Amino acid sequence: MPQNPSGNPSLVQQISNAVVPEGAIMFWHLGQSGVVLKVNDVICYIDPYLSNYIEEESLVYPPNLLKRNFDSPISPEAITHANLVLITHEHVDHLDPKTLKAIMKSSPEATFICPAPSTTQLKTIGIHEDRIHFALAYEVIQFANLSITPVPAKHEDFFTDQKQRHYYLGYVIETNNETIYHAGDTVLYKELIDFLKPRAIDVGFLPINGQDWKRSNEGALGNMNFRDAIELSQQIDLDLIVPVHYDLFQSNTESPAFFVDYLYRNYPFQKFKMMVPGEMMVYWSKFK
Repeated sequence: MPQNPSGNPSLVQQISNAVVPEGAIMFWHLGQSGVVLKVNDVICYIDPYLSNYIEEESLVYPPNLLKRNFDSPISPEAITHANLVLITHEHVDHLDPKTLKAIMKSSPEATFICPAPSTTQLKTIGIHEDRIHFALAYEVIQFANLSITPVPAKHEDFFTDQKQRHYYLGYVIETNNETIYHAGDTVLYKELIDFLKPRAIDVGFLPINGQDWKRSNEGALGNMNFRDAIELSQQIDLDLIVPVHYDLFQSNTESPAFFVDYLYRNYPFQKFKMMVPGEMMVYWSKFK
């Protein structure tokens, strides 16, 4: 993949200066599961992994197992505009201590939302508890003009703490006009379809890297694959699929060509968008 200059200030400026059309949303892809949403004047980061923390801290063996395929499109130290940061679960490519600590300092007004069992990790980073809102499955969180509903994620299995609070979540984010679903890391399960279908999801950020023996043997928990992501879109009448979680680490990737080919052969009229890191899209439900 082409290398982007790390800490590209123009992307920060682009996000800050972008004027969202009334009734629309803007979003940017950051690589892996990282997404930036802008709705009106609210800037929301979801699962930003913007460092090379895993390699720098030697968290995996052998070395380079989770080395980045491309530089971060944005420096976390440059993020001075974040209003909200959503974390789906505590795996480091989603809850990155280095990235979150930098955002905490650079965006002093930002609120951090994470699964309830992960609040300890955020406090350890140095985020004050007043800035942390813990998320519980199906309990709606209101933030400015966003209504956020945490949804259980099944990262091969459900994991809960002693209080039955989920470690892995996705988020349904409702605005005045659009509804977005960020799946986090999850496999497909029936109750997820039942929950999402009546909510008329407009944009779905869905993992497509799947699971296999080799990666499981290396300690990676699996997700839905490209077929499951596409079949989910058909079950819930999803308007636009944005595949994620397939590009950042060479040991845990999937060819997006398989995703496109399956769509072309089976559901040629399903809308989708393949995004490169740093790319922006405007979505306007009035043009569905």
